[in-house]
Amino acid sequence: MSFLLTSIATALVALGAVRLAMRRDPGGASLLTHGSILLLLALPVLAALPKLLLVIPSLAPAGVPAPATLLSHLGWLWAAGCAVVALRFLADEIALGRWKAQAGRCRDRRLHASLAACRRQLDFGSSVRLRIHPHISSPSVAGLVRPTIFLPPGARGWSDDTLRMVFLHELGHLARGDLWTGLVARLACFLHWFNPFAWMLRRRLTAQCEFACDTFVIAHGVNPAVYATALCDVAEASRATPAAALAMAGPASLRQRVDYLVRTPHSRTPLLVVAALVITITASVALSVVRFRSAVPATMPLIDDAQMRLTANPFPGD
Repeated sequence: MSFLLTSIATALVALGAVRLAMRRDPGGASLLTHGSILLLLALPVLAALPKLLLVIPSLAPAGVPAPATLLSHLGWLWAAGCAVVALRFLADEIALGRWKAQAGRCRDRRLHASLAACRRQLDFGSSVRLRIHPHISSPSVAGLVRPTIFLPPGARGWSDDTLRMVFLHELGHLARGDLWTGLVARLACFLHWFNPFAWMLRRRLTAQCEFACDTFVIAHGVNPAVYATALCDVAEASRATPAAALAMAGPASLRQRVDYLVRTPHSRTPLLVVAALVITITASVALSVVRFRSAVPATMPLIDDAQMRLTANPFPGD
């Protein structure tokens, strides 16, 4: 029961801190969200730490502890929920595998040359495959072990500048480790499936990764207005991609991303993000370690004393 309450309280505090940080720096807030998700994964370890008992005075009778059968039922319910979420994630991976199998090899030398130029600019040493997917209209990246950039068939007609922006964005996801971050977020949702705020943190993280990659592109010499225009052009005909893939132009936060791009200068407040992360970690540790106990006077001795007074002989000499 304490694990459930600590999970919800930690995620709620983190969500509030993330919301505050996103108002100033949506891209930089991904650090805070990622740290909060890692904190959720660490809660079982924190729960095993020695507890600090704080005794507080109380006049109310002591509460009845939860019976062992109830705790056992809650444990089985949590395990069943984990199994359901695991099946859902397995279905997502199967769908992603089928989706990737539909893509064909890219034989356009200009596209490969543009990708190679961006890799050299970023000094990105890992190999990245390039595929043309017939059923997408927005670039995306997928593959933890063998990262692959998927382009729509229309990418062959894009200008060199557009291709450079697209590849910088997708390579930004790989350089930042966003695919692995997404896996960590899914593991947190698996462990805390009962916590709606954990799922909200995962959705926030997905959006923040796009903001961060937009900033990544701008930081490598792309004009913000030109990039925002290209982003809107690509997003006009974008289609859904699998849950484990990251698309460049998801329509959900497109307006916020464009507003963020054309805002000059960008409000970057790393100190705010770090401070919010420290507060979230402190609150989580406190919730996991500190336990309160009421100092309740025993009730039975009071009852016995009252009965003795009522039945006592006021004149013991008689």
